[in-house]
Amino acid sequence: MNIKSVHCLTFSPTGTTRKITDTISAVFQTKIHNHDVTYDRTKDFPDFASEDLLIVGIPVYGGRIPAILEDLFHRLHGNQTLCIPVVLYGNRAFEDALLELSDLLKAQGFITAGAGAFIGEHSYGSEIAGGRPNVFDLAEAKKFAEAVRDKITGIDSHEAIKPLHIPGNHPYKERSAPGIPWGPVTMDSCNNCGICATVCPMGIIDREDPKNITDPGSCLHCCACIKTCPQNAKAMESEFYKKFRGFLIANCSETQKEPEIFI
Repeated sequence: MNIKSVHCLTFSPTGTTRKITDTISAVFQTKIHNHDVTYDRTKDFPDFASEDLLIVGIPVYGGRIPAILEDLFHRLHGNQTLCIPVVLYGNRAFEDALLELSDLLKAQGFITAGAGAFIGEHSYGSEIAGGRPNVFDLAEAKKFAEAVRDKITGIDSHEAIKPLHIPGNHPYKERSAPGIPWGPVTMDSCNNCGICATVCPMGIIDREDPKNITDPGSCLHCCACIKTCPQNAKAMESEFYKKFRGFLIANCSETQKEPEIFI
């Protein structure tokens, strides 16, 4: 089969997922249509054709896909369109996220040609998988993409694509019940540069006054604001954050997980 057009849909608040999807899409030597939904999840998408390939990359939140993306995926329309679902997680576990993503795409008319779970630096600190995806991860992503490309070019029709066994559970893991809303706090070292407001995927940091978090209950806890602040003026101080970060450092920082791929 020949792929005429490649589309890459990515949600990547801290840029780690985007590194993987960029590496995968580059293997398909054709024009790439990038659909970055990190900051705008209201955009319309084309109806994807059977000659298209859709690459989807998202981070794992609590073993599931980010809840704010569910409506977006229901607005995608494939026509026996091949797809490559990819998730990125912070060295703990991807649990049901990859299966959930693949299921959602299948329900919208897509056929999974390959799927992968990759590791990225955890939002809660560089102590957990710091610097990942690294050179090794990107090399694995490239090899994965090449294998999927060879698989696609080696078949004559969509019917030759067999269902993949992707780990996960039905029903999916229950999402955590919402607790007391919490978001970033701002230190006195803030100089109002506004970088944090530009990288917040939920738009809840006031661009005129970056110290003002307009809706803490909508915070994704992606920590993009913390990771990009040149003054180290943003921080998370909730008790849940401190406790879970301590758990991650104690249990998920020594042994480094490796990418898992399914073709």
